[in-house]
Amino acid sequence: MLRFRKRLPLFSATLLLALLCWIFAFPFLWMFFASFKPDAAILIPFPMFPEHFDFSYYRDLLTGKWIPYPRQFLNSLFISAVETALATAFACSAGYVFAKFDFRFKKILFILAVLVVLIPRQVLVLPLFIWMNKLSLLDTPWSVILPGAASGIGILYFTAIFRRMPDALLDMARCEGANEYRVFFAALPLVKPAVIAFALIQFVLCWQDHLIPLVMLSTGSRLTVSIGLSSLNAGNTRVPYGLLLAGCTLTLLPTALFFALAYRHFRTALGRLTEA
Repeated sequence: MLRFRKRLPLFSATLLLALLCWIFAFPFLWMFFASFKPDAAILIPFPMFPEHFDFSYYRDLLTGKWIPYPRQFLNSLFISAVETALATAFACSAGYVFAKFDFRFKKILFILAVLVVLIPRQVLVLPLFIWMNKLSLLDTPWSVILPGAASGIGILYFTAIFRRMPDALLDMARCEGANEYRVFFAALPLVKPAVIAFALIQFVLCWQDHLIPLVMLSTGSRLTVSIGLSSLNAGNTRVPYGLLLAGCTLTLLPTALFFALAYRHFRTALGRLTEA
């Protein structure tokens, strides 16, 4: 009886966590299994498993019957990957400079980076649209990539990361004759978890972005996958719900795969931030 009382808190916590996991996982499981059901059975959550697995919705999507889904999927991959790489490189470099150097107008530039975080993106849509129009970049992937390549939150994030790095480590590289560029690249392995964590967050935000692609892109073959699926639901054509759910299921795969690959580094970076 005494042993049971000692294990009761652990058992209760495990049961509560299992219940919460089921609550959070249920919408995704329902979406996945409903993508194999006919429309009449989709809105009935139970039984969750379909009577038979019908892959027609996935086949219609991948063959481009309703929308050029494969092309839009590749568009999203290209935009998200390039924007993530640029935003991570710019933010990491700027954070290193803000953290380790004193220069003229440093405080003003840092305040501007903070303002980028505070100003809603909706306010910047019209100026960005005019800017991209003058650059003749509208309806191209770069009209979505360039606005997202400047990350104010990324600059603040990496500034905080590099401030925790001891200057003695960087001075050792300088004593060996390394210039500042080589010192920066030598310091990158020390903040690798933070870089991967930021890249993961930036990729997810870019993949799910709806506003900027909606404004900047207009041709169907150049849309991102989120806009393409939204156009299916907004049109006058009767689109099966299973088709939309199949598209949503496939759209989750890149972010889920990226998270699975980077989770260990992501957890390490968060742990270092909370310990600091």
